[in-house]
Amino acid sequence: MIARTDFEGDSNVGAYGIATDRFMFVSSNMSEKAMDVIERAFNLPLVQSTVATLDAVGLVSVANSNGILVPYTTTNEELAELQASAEVPVDWIEDKMTALGNIIAANDHGALCHPDFNAKARQKIADVLGVEVVPGTIARLPIVGANSVVTNNGAVVHPLATDDEIDLLSQLLKVHVEVGTVNRGSPYTSLGVIANVDGLIAGSDTTGVELAHISQVLGFV
Repeated sequence: MIARTDFEGDSNVGAYGIATDRFMFVSSNMSEKAMDVIERAFNLPLVQSTVATLDAVGLVSVANSNGILVPYTTTNEELAELQASAEVPVDWIEDKMTALGNIIAANDHGALCHPDFNAKARQKIADVLGVEVVPGTIARLPIVGANSVVTNNGAVVHPLATDDEIDLLSQLLKVHVEVGTVNRGSPYTSLGVIANVDGLIAGSDTTGVELAHISQVLGFV
């Protein structure tokens, strides 16, 4: 299913949730209307919790079908709640960078991360997500998570991504990669989209042309 919506008036829907091919991860404070859209689009087991007391779990955490990674600012109660409701490993990463969703792009084949992560942090990402982790940039920026929406079928990245960056991401994640925008020209594609191989929710400001392009690259057309 493909849907266009906003969550509590915010078209940055990707900030509020993560879809993997095994489960859907959203805040426990999502409204009934938002949950209805999410459940119809994805029809997957739900993992629900705030992260570091925030509802924007898509900004501060990263997940694939193998695991969920959260920042060290996550409370013990939240970590316990996540570990109880998820059927995959959940762990935190001890690094001063906490907006993990903005700085890690991952699917079930690989992960591209902010170049400033040290070897220990990269190893933790690899262990929890069960994939190869490579440091890199998209559009020469370290916010690789914000600059790409990634599934196991494809990736739509910042319009200024270089050919070398696109080639690296394509080889690492084993998917077709194209540039695009969301929400009327925003280059931060992951903020405007929640997607997996079966469903896609785009922000309500996304134009028909943008939605058609994203749908095609992610394999829905």
